[in-house]
Parts: sequence; structure tokens; C-alpha cells
Amino acid sequence: MLQLKDHHTDLLYDHKVSKEYKVEFKQLEEGEKISLLSDSMFKTMFLNQNRLKYSCKFLSYFLDVSYQELLNHIELSNNELDKIYESEKTRRVDYVANIKGTSINIEVNNNSDVYVMERNMEYAHRLYAKKLRRGRKDSKYSQVIQFNLNNFSFEGNEKIIDIYFLQNEEGICFNDKLIFIQIYIPNLRKKWYTKGIKSLSEEERYLLTLIEPNVEEAKKLGEGNEVMEEYIKEAVDVMDEEDLLESYDKELALKQEYFKEGKEEGYNKGKEDGIILGVKESKIEMAKSMLKDDMPVKSISKYTKLSVREIEKLRENKSA
Repeated sequence: MLQLKDHHTDLLYDHKVSKEYKVEFKQLEEGEKISLLSDSMFKTMFLNQNRLKYSCKFLSYFLDVSYQELLNHIELSNNELDKIYESEKTRRVDYVANIKGTSINIEVNNNSDVYVMERNMEYAHRLYAKKLRRGRKDSKYSQVIQFNLNNFSFEGNEKIIDIYFLQNEEGICFNDKLIFIQIYIPNLRKKWYTKGIKSLSEEERYLLTLIEPNVEEAKKLGEGNEVMEEYIKEAVDVMDEEDLLESYDKELALKQEYFKEGKEEGYNKGKEDGIILGVKESKIEMAKSMLKDDMPVKSISKYTKLSVREIEKLRENKSA
């Protein structure tokens, strides 16, 4: 890459990544709930029209809009991005909503690879371009605010929340229409573990309530806050009511499989396209195991990304 003459930029990724205090993904034990950092739980709790209060509560700690106003006026949007060219694969953001003409984008990042951060930046720019109002003299771009829930941090940076604007060296912003908010979960957990619950602000306690697997610890964090207490109860209930445990187990199995094969980058690229890339043999073996458990073909297709025809063929070979 080119550099500007007589100018040095302190890049975020020049700093070493730390995964100490991150949320570990593992089989749940008794008394644990699924963390919001899981794709399965995030979609269940934040992308459900009947559970808007949880994302609204999260956003109310950062935006100059009250929780009630967010609850009354926020609108979840289609999370599929417009294609740049026809043959492009469908790309989906984790969460996008609109309030007062501003697009709110939330991304969950369990991998520290620079590819993920740059991909998210591209998502924000696509949303920014999408909002252009054409054919008017006052045509302009609307605001996009992106939140990144990062399950990693950087050595030497103790910040829990780090906000980025497009600005010059003197701190003068070019505009306020692209805002990136980095939230470093490990730094928040470190503060909680080392300084205690009394050191936490209300917004920090809410973030921990969302991501903490241990139910009793989450209850201590949320005690006295109605929305926090409701979140914990519902997060436990949905694991049984919506077969969320099954979805989480499949998600966990796929992550472990591809991380074991050294496909961490491939996993994240797969998430971008709505699939998980990897060795097809692994998917076939997983499909065979699911067939043994008499899982429906459509469910197997959903989790393995194999076509229904491929799975039917596996079943026929098994019966032969």
C-alpha cells in the first residue's frame, strides 16, 4: 500500500490482538444461557419484531434518542445488501434498522481478522450509498452508525468503547454521517472481574447481561433493571421454546470443525455470504450423522448448506 510522504498513520491493526477475557464458545453447562455473541441468539433476540425492546435498550445508551422513542419509531430493515453486480453473492449484515432517517447497523465479531473489520466497513459504506435520494436538488447521503461487538481487544488499549469518525489530524470531522463504534467485550469483562460490579455503569451492566453465559451472574448484573431482568428470563426461555439449543449446537459444531481445520478466515468469509465455507466432505459427514438421527432433510440442508437433492442422494445410498 502507498503511504503519504512525511506522514505516519497509527493503524489499529498495528497493535497486537488480545483474546484474554473473551467469551468462550463451548457446550453449555447447567445454569448457563447462550451469549448474544452467538449468531443463533443474536438473531433470536435482536432480529425479532416482538423483541425490539432489547436492541432499543442497547441503542438508547449510545444515541441521543430515548428508549421509549426508539421503541415507538425504530424499524427493522431487510438485512440483505443491494448487489453491485448481478452475479455477486447475496451479502447480509447482522442487524440494520432505521430511526429518524439514520441507518443503524450492528455487527457481531468473534474473529479478530482484519478482513472482518474491513468487511464491516464496506457494509457501512454500502448502507450509506444506498440512502442517496436521487433526482432532487438537495440530494444527500443519510447517516449510518455502525456498532461492532468485538469478542477481542488490542494490547495496550483498555478502552471498552472506541468511536471513529472521518476527521483530520486536528480532530475536525469531515462529516458525522459515517460513525463506527467499536465495543471491546474482553475489556469490559476484565473491568468487571478486576474491579467488581459496583465499578460498572448501567450501560456496561446491560452489555454484560446480554453476553454473559452464567445465568446467576447475569441476574446479579441486571438486578433492579426491568429490561435486563426480562432479557435474562426470555433468553433462558427461548432456548427450549424455539429449539435454540439445537441451532446453537449446530453453530458450535460448524465453528469447531472449521477452526480445527485452520479455516478461521474461511468461516468469516462464509458468514458474509450467508454460508460457511469449508471442505465439502465435512458437510457430508455431518449430514450423514443428522440422517442417522432422523432429522428432516430441509433442516439438514439448512445447517449444512448441502442441497436437498444431495441429502436425498445420501439417504438413498444409506438405504441401498
